Amino acid sequence: MAYDEGVFEPALLPPTPDLPALTIRWEGLVVAIDATTLNTFARQLIRNVPEVREVLIDPEDGRLGIAVRVKKGIPVAFRGELRDMRVKDGFLGFAIADLRIFKRVPIPNWVVRKIVDMQPPGRAFFYPEDRIVVVDLNGILPPELSVQVKDVVCENGEMRLVFGPSQYRLDKLLADMGRDPFADE
Repeated sequence: MAYDEGVFEPALLPPTPDLPALTIRWEGLVVAIDATTLNTFARQLIRNVPEVREVLIDPEDGRLGIAVRVKKGIPVAFRGELRDMRVKDGFLGFAIADLRIFKRVPIPNWVVRKIVDMQPPGRAFFYPEDRIVVVDLNGILPPELSVQVKDVVCENGEMRLVFGPSQYRLDKLLADMGRDPFADE
């Protein structure tokens, strides 16, 4: 039986803004991160901050609660919430809301500034007037990845990131295909 070779040739349609070439696209992906994983990352972030004794992240009741025990002077615990989480161009940003000791006394910005300042240079930025923290994930996330976070849901002991239209560009991957990985040695 003969076959038509034209059937197996790829269609060469020009890329459009609505249909970019050389990308994998998705929408509606939900990524869940449990409290144990969130707390492990939080402990790593504060490991070089001697003024912070303990941190506990609690994704419940529609909020991402955070409790921190500070050992500057008298050990004190404070609680707050992270809101308005966004990922754009490799940066994670979020607002710190309702950061208080004993549910009444507001926490000064020096605590957040100290944690941010202990990160590698250029990794994190703190904007105290709006209490916004921005973390540079470009060293972690590949530059070919573009994601939109539509919603962050915190309940049942986990944080779920609901992604909107997102994509991964394949041009670098295709350029590297067939290249000898040991050729540079």
